[in-house]
Amino acid sequence: PAAPSESDRKIVIDDSDVAQLIASWQSTWNRLPTREELNGILQNHVREEVLYQEALKQGLDQSNATVKRALITQMDVLAEGQGEQSEITEEDILAYYNLRKDQFISPSRISFKQVYFGQDTGQDALEELRERWNQSSTGFEQARLEGVTTMLPSVMEDRTSDQIDREFGEGFALELEGVETGRWEGPVDSSFGWHLIYIDSLQPSSPHPLSAVRGAIFEQLQYEDKNAAKEQFYTELIQQYDITYKGLAKQIVDE
Repeated sequence: PAAPSESDRKIVIDDSDVAQLIASWQSTWNRLPTREELNGILQNHVREEVLYQEALKQGLDQSNATVKRALITQMDVLAEGQGEQSEITEEDILAYYNLRKDQFISPSRISFKQVYFGQDTGQDALEELRERWNQSSTGFEQARLEGVTTMLPSVMEDRTSDQIDREFGEGFALELEGVETGRWEGPVDSSFGWHLIYIDSLQPSSPHPLSAVRGAIFEQLQYEDKNAAKEQFYTELIQQYDITYKGLAKQIVDE
C-alpha cells in the first residue's frame, strides 16, 4: 500500500464509536461485552477503519458494483427516513380503506353437492331430471346413483371460488353464485361436462371490516410514505445535476 498522507494517518475512536459498538454487541448477544470482548471489538473496528480508508485511497469504491449498490441502499434508507416523520392517523387509515375497499374483499364461500353426467347427456333431459328430483325431494345419496362415476369431488364444504375452480375449471364457481340454494339446480357446465347442483349455503363476497385490515393498511401507508419520500428526495436531488446523454443513450431518451 501507498504511504498515507499526514491527514490520512489519524483515526480517532471516541465515546460515540464505543457506544455504537457496545449497542451493536448488546443487540446481537443480548448482554453487555466484557472488558476483554470490548477490547477485541475495538481492535476489530480499528482494523476495519484502516482497511476502509486504504480502499478509499486506492479508489476501490469508484468501480466496485457491490460498494456502489451498498451506498445507493444507504441513500434510499436515508430518504425513506424522511417519510417516517409523518404520523399515520386513524383518519388516514379510514380514508385509505374507503378509497380502496375493493382491495379488501373476502371471497365468496360455497357449500354444495354435485352429480356429474359427463358431456353426452342432453340439457333437456337433465332439466327434466332436475324437476323430478325437486318434486320428489330426492336426497343426494339417491340422486348420485343416477349420475356418472367421476373422480371430481361430490361434496365441497365452505370453499372459496378459487378452490372450486381448481377442481372444476375456471368460471365454475361464478356459475354457482347465481344458483338458488336449497334445491336442485342446473344443468351447470364445467370443464368436464354437465352437473346438477344442490347449493347448501352461499356466502357472497364482501369487504373485510376495517378492524380486520387496519394493520395491513397501516403497513401499506408506511410503505407508500417511504416510496413518496424517496421519490421526492430524488426529484430534488436530480435538479442539482446537469445530465448529458450521448450516442445511443441520447437516442433512447429522445424516443
